[in-house]
Amino acid sequence: MSLIGRNKELDRILSVIRGPRETALVVTGPRGTGKSALLGEIPALCDYPTVFLSASSSESDWPLSGLTALLNRMDDPVLNTVADELLHDTAGNLNAAAVSARLLAALLHRSSSRTVIAIDDADRLDPGSQAVIGYLARRLTGTDVALFLSTGGETPDSPFSGLASLQLEPLSYNDTVRMLEAIPAKQATAAAAHAVAAATQGNPLAAVELHQHLLERQADGKYAMPIPLPCRGSFEAEFAAVVGGLTPPAQKVLKLLSLSRRSDIGALEQVSVDVWAGVDELLAEGLVSRAGSHLEIRDQLLRGYVFSTMTPAARTASHRALADASEASDPYARRWHLSFTALQRQTPFSLLRHAVDLIRGGDVPFGVEYVERALTINPWEAETAARLTTLAELLFTRGEFVYARRYLEWARRVTRNPALILRLTGLSFQIQFFQGASVRPSMVLRLVKEFGQHDPAYAANLLAGAALYYAERWELADAREILAQLAAFREAASAECLAIGERAQTLADAAAGDPSGLARKHAPTGEARTAALLVQGRALSYAERYEHAQEAFAMVRSSVSAGDTNWREAALYLAVDNEIRAGNVRAAVRLIDELERHEPELKYFRGTRHLLRAWRAHALGDEHQAQAPAREAHRFAASENHPSLTAQLAATEGHFALLRGDLAEACAQLSRAAEIGLALSSPAVLRCEADLVEALVRLGRHREATDVLHRLEARSLGMTSAWLSASLARCHAMLADGDASVQLFRRALEQSGRPVTTFERARTLMCYSERLKAFGRSRDAKDALLMAKVLFDEVGADAWTQRTDALLLDDRRDPPRGNPALLLLEDHERELAKMVARGMRNKEIAGTLFVSVRTVEVRLTAIYRKLGVESRAQLTALSTGRPKGASEPYVLPIV
Repeated sequence: MSLIGRNKELDRILSVIRGPRETALVVTGPRGTGKSALLGEIPALCDYPTVFLSASSSESDWPLSGLTALLNRMDDPVLNTVADELLHDTAGNLNAAAVSARLLAALLHRSSSRTVIAIDDADRLDPGSQAVIGYLARRLTGTDVALFLSTGGETPDSPFSGLASLQLEPLSYNDTVRMLEAIPAKQATAAAAHAVAAATQGNPLAAVELHQHLLERQADGKYAMPIPLPCRGSFEAEFAAVVGGLTPPAQKVLKLLSLSRRSDIGALEQVSVDVWAGVDELLAEGLVSRAGSHLEIRDQLLRGYVFSTMTPAARTASHRALADASEASDPYARRWHLSFTALQRQTPFSLLRHAVDLIRGGDVPFGVEYVERALTINPWEAETAARLTTLAELLFTRGEFVYARRYLEWARRVTRNPALILRLTGLSFQIQFFQGASVRPSMVLRLVKEFGQHDPAYAANLLAGAALYYAERWELADAREILAQLAAFREAASAECLAIGERAQTLADAAAGDPSGLARKHAPTGEARTAALLVQGRALSYAERYEHAQEAFAMVRSSVSAGDTNWREAALYLAVDNEIRAGNVRAAVRLIDELERHEPELKYFRGTRHLLRAWRAHALGDEHQAQAPAREAHRFAASENHPSLTAQLAATEGHFALLRGDLAEACAQLSRAAEIGLALSSPAVLRCEADLVEALVRLGRHREATDVLHRLEARSLGMTSAWLSASLARCHAMLADGDASVQLFRRALEQSGRPVTTFERARTLMCYSERLKAFGRSRDAKDALLMAKVLFDEVGADAWTQRTDALLLDDRRDPPRGNPALLLLEDHERELAKMVARGMRNKEIAGTLFVSVRTVEVRLTAIYRKLGVESRAQLTALSTGRPKGASEPYVLPIV
């Protein structure tokens, strides 16, 4: 299994292995960050011979034992001589300096190809081996060795200090969850993985150990998570050293704090007379944090360790003392501590009630602990279900889908109340709506038919939300069927619910090419106002009123209500799509970056999230980076039966394949998207058929292109769309011949000159430039291409700018001469190679060709890859006709 969350680190290692220079890289990081796992991936990354050595602390006192083990693993005839000398040096005549010089000479004279050496825990080798390896690491030039070392940290007196280093950072929250979910387990739960990710702060080893312990508890039938989460395994010794270095007052305060996630200082003062001495020490050490009158332990694993070191009797006594001390100052804490000392029937229900208050106040982790404690005491009583339903709905409105699903599923197991079953199942559907998962409309209709009469108002709300969901997925027939069912609950539906239903109808109509519903004004109140505003913005985006849509999405995103969390997140996704439709590439990229920073987890609209990541990489001209999210988007679309996502993904990949000039791939992808898009009334929603016409024209398949154009025109009848008008005009111009083509291009440019169609105008200019060049009007073609470049720069379309730069380079080509290997290159690439051969630097080349330095760098990288060279010197040798490594006549030296 490949490492999760370490792509950048693996790329750095690959760059060292494949680089033209021999070098060493030190991988550093605290315990458990995955240094060994990262080095362990090296043999699978390259085809070079790889030597892997893991240091053994048991041999750290034996002189040069680590070096001997390394040489034996390399098994090189030249190096074996050095290894034999070390083994037979019983008198100790060889010191580190002598061995270093002898070994360096041997490495320089060996005849084998590049070798990759990885030494794990190099700082645990014997001192002599560390000194020799550190000496060699600074003198690898000519040895054809790539050396990787892992250490716990960098110290000034270390033999490896000053070498190039790679600091392993903690995994992100989302990557930690992905890593845990990738581990095969029978009893795995999403809530356990998320709880572990939050507690372990990105340490992979700690996460794996804690997660395994929680799974063992679940296998025993103890479903509620332990509070606090226990600390087991590799980190107990470290925590013992930390706690052991504290004074007795600090240790006592730390034990009291471990009993609850948050403790009131006033209550601590009543329990411990010297509390402030301990608190000051803990604050100075950074072990606890203070917020107002409350303290809490920063590291939840440390909290679990301290909790486990207390005897049951000591914990009970401390809970009882804190309960008495909190009676007047903190009623939440009093009920919490009493749950560990007195078994009363009302205790779990009081904890659940307090959890509601805590979550409403924004303290979700603390509230979850109250819920888990309540479920530990009384997990199966039917009265628990109603309270868990309220908690699940509250967590859902705040975007906490994992815990919301955990508690709704728990409640469904213990209730037979039909009204609760309706709410719980409907809530499960709503979570799937926001995550972008597939929910069959028959499931929603069946649920409402069987249980809707038990809570008609809730059934109406569920139907209104489902109608929005299907309209957004472009499943318009299903949306209208849901809206028809909503009419049966009209009397029970609130005014806000009916307004949402009407907005869903407007959205479905706009997706079908009928924006007339946008003229109707609605002013729902409460949370429904946010949802209605969001849907209105989406409909405005479909109607190509992009600026008005921007305003609507901005108003939703600026909402401050805690209940608007889900709508705010949805608004950000829809705002990105609105900018893409408007051709504002730079603004769309900026919003996607904001999305990555603001919500790094794949919580909302998971398939769309992958699609946006792939689009961003394509738009910036990074095809390699686009591959992984594109694969994830394909996997999600296939598993969730998501036709709109499948169509959008095919349209996106076809669009950028057309840009790259991969016409066969573009035609295949765009044809697939167009086939799915036929189910939509408006071709302006998916926007793929105009690209398909262009791909077919470039392939010389004019008859098929004409058929697609006629179909696009037939579907566009009666529609008012600036994008359709501009695209149709460009397609007609591409399919025309002679002067008629030029005239049609001029009309298309006049028609698409409005600011909102800047991107489309630039695309039309590119096609116009190609047609002018075909007619021999090179000067006019260059002017049109330069104008297109300016417009692409204006909207931040980097990939298209790079394409125009490449076309400008094509205009400066010479007939191919020199080394036959140059025939592998395009004309503009050969021209660039010859400029390099003349000694021109990238900046000079860019100035000569009127392109950016970045474009020159990108094209040079492609040239290196095609020719299999690694430096400007090797490229110069090819360009001037001298083969790489050509032999020269031997001249007898004069002595």
